[in-house]
Amino acid sequence: MSKPMRVLFVCLGNICRSPLAEIIVHGQAEKKGISHQFIFASAGTGDWHVGGPADVRSVQTAAQHGLDLSQHRAQQITANKVNDWDWFVAMDDDNRTNLLAMGVPENRLFMMRQFETDSSTILDVPDPYYGGADGFEDAYAMLCNNADYMLDYLLQQND
Repeated sequence: MSKPMRVLFVCLGNICRSPLAEIIVHGQAEKKGISHQFIFASAGTGDWHVGGPADVRSVQTAAQHGLDLSQHRAQQITANKVNDWDWFVAMDDDNRTNLLAMGVPENRLFMMRQFETDSSTILDVPDPYYGGADGFEDAYAMLCNNADYMLDYLLQQND
């Protein structure tokens, strides 16, 4: 058996979007019976929230959908940790740019929403931090809509 693919979801502070993405995609992988093929985690490009919990609005949004973010603690991705991961999933173009600047190879980096079929789609999962609860629900929906596509893509890359 091959070793699991290590997948890191990345946003700015690791308290809103990337923890939600991690828990949603992990849950989908479990439902599909393929979670053993992956190691999922999340991190932020900034260090403001390192060691702190997920944003209360992310925790509430997750809980409303039967997911538990209560154990999440924010961490930061830095250039010296790039080789710890096989794949990087950026939540927005700024995160993508920051990851490339850290030395993440472009062929190991993709956008969470790049699998949407509408060519007019903006690939960012908008940061809900400065808005209300609706932004968290919108982010949750975007992440859910892309979770299966992302898993299929990763499985194809491992063939």
